[in-house]
Order: sequence, then C-alpha cells, then structure tokens
Amino acid sequence: MAFPSRGGRRAEVPMLGRTRRFLLFEAGGFRCGLDVRILREVTDVPGISPAGGEPRALLGSIPVQGETLPTVDLGALFEGPGAGRRVLVAEEGGRKVGLVVERVLDVADLPEATFRPLPPLATRLLPGAVWAVAWQEEQPVFLLDRESLGALLETASGEA
Repeated sequence: MAFPSRGGRRAEVPMLGRTRRFLLFEAGGFRCGLDVRILREVTDVPGISPAGGEPRALLGSIPVQGETLPTVDLGALFEGPGAGRRVLVAEEGGRKVGLVVERVLDVADLPEATFRPLPPLATRLLPGAVWAVAWQEEQPVFLLDRESLGALLETASGEA
C-alpha cells in the first residue's frame, strides 16, 4: 500500500515486518527521525555565520571538516524555540546541509508498518520537511528522508 505525501510524492510502501533505521532527535518540541542513509555526521554547533535577513529557520553557514554548509534550524522551522546545540550533517545528491537540533536521542529501527501520512494540520506546521509519522513507544516520530532533505536544501540555499 502506498500513500501520498506532500507534493503528490508517493511514499515508499510500508512492508510488514520490515524496519528502517533512523537517528532520533528533538527539534522544536517534536520528536523526529532522520533516515541514517543520509546522515553523515553528528557534531556540536560551531560558530554559525548568520544568513542575514533570511527566514528565521535559515541560520546561515557552518564550517564542518573544511567545508562550509548551509544550515537550517529545525526547531525554528517547526515553529519552536530553535537555537539547538547539535548539528546533524545530512547529504543527498552530493549536497550537504547542517540540521540544527536541540537534542540527539538514539538510533532506532522503526517498523515500516507504523509509518503513516501526515495529517493535514501537520503538513502546515512542518512544511516540506517531514514526509510521514511513525509511532514508537506510543509517541509520534516525525520522519525526514531523502526528499525531505531536498526540500530543506532548497530552503537553505534560498531556492524555495
């Protein structure tokens, strides 16, 4: 069974018994998960060069291992307090972005059978950043994947 996601995208078909591995973290008061297939590094927040005049979620750029990466504050994007202390470096299609989060929680294998499309209200609160919600220990986990990262990269580079 496939279910539509934002922008008409069809999410991967959840398979009974299959799991996917996610790094769990907190951002903007939400419990979230980043697909580990796109995670490159977790580090502390270094000095951030401000973006100046950009949306509050776009922090600017950070230096990571000799590269300067565009940086998105997921807490601010999710309309929370922002100003996280950890950076998740994620990569898609050869492009990297720093995702600032409040706290890294754990790595978890989430059953695909628990993945659900976002309710309409959530798609307004989490525009383009989250493709589905999963359930772990009776708590929602908002999932970011390759396509979500593409939307965040557009935000970070000012293409949106």
